[in-house]
Amino acid sequence: MIAAATQDMQVHSTFSDGADTIEANVAEAEAFGLVELCCVDHVRRDTAWLPEYTAAVAALETETPLTLHCGIEAKLLDTAGTLDMPDGPLDGVSWIYAADHQVPMADGVHHPDEVREGIESGRYRAEEVVAGLLQATESCLPQHPGRIVIAHIFSILPKIGVREEDVPLQLIESLAQTTYDTGNRIEVNERYRTPSAATLAPFVARGVPLLMSTDSHRRDTIGRYDHCLRVVRELSEAAAR
Repeated sequence: MIAAATQDMQVHSTFSDGADTIEANVAEAEAFGLVELCCVDHVRRDTAWLPEYTAAVAALETETPLTLHCGIEAKLLDTAGTLDMPDGPLDGVSWIYAADHQVPMADGVHHPDEVREGIESGRYRAEEVVAGLLQATESCLPQHPGRIVIAHIFSILPKIGVREEDVPLQLIESLAQTTYDTGNRIEVNERYRTPSAATLAPFVARGVPLLMSTDSHRRDTIGRYDHCLRVVRELSEAAAR
C-alpha cells in the first residue's frame, strides 16, 4: 500500500517536544483537509504521562471526522532491538515508532558525533555501524508484531558521515522481508527527507504498508509535503512500468 497525501502519520504535541496541543493539531489537520492523522510523542523508559496522553487522544476520536491514531516514538537502544519506552502493554497505543535518533550498537546507544569521529579515526568501520543499525531495526520488529512503524530510517546516516545509497541492498531487502513477515509498517518522513524511493522499493514490492508523515512539531507544517510526494510519485511510476 502506497501512502496518500490525505494522511499525516507522525505529528508531535506538547506532551513531548511539539509546540501545539493535540487539540490544535487535530483542528489544523481538519482545516487542511486531511482524513487521517496519527498523534505521536517521544517517550523514554521513565515516561509517566502515557495514561493522560492516550486518554486525550481517545477523547478526540469521538469528536473528529478524522481517522485518528495514537502512537509513541522511541529510540533504538542496541542491536537487540531494545526500545527506549516504558515497560508494560502500552494500553491505548496503536503504533510504536522505532527511531534511529542515536546509533544503536551491541553495547548500547552511542552519540552520532562519537561514532563519526570513530569512523574517521578507524576505531569503527562504517560497514559494521550500518549493519548494526539495520540489525537493531530488524530485531525490534518481531518483539512488537503489527505495532511498529519504522520511523525516518537512515536519518542518522548524514550525522555519522555515511550516505544512504551506500547501505548494502541485501540488508535493506532483509529488513523489508522481516517488516512484511511481522505485519509492521514503514514511513516516508518529510522533516528528515528520508528515506529515498530506492530504499523503500523493496518494502513496497513486498506489500509493506507505507505511511506518509511530516513529523510535524508545529501545527502549520501538518500535511505539507514535498519530499514525500516526490518519493511516492517515483514509487508509483516504477510500479506502473
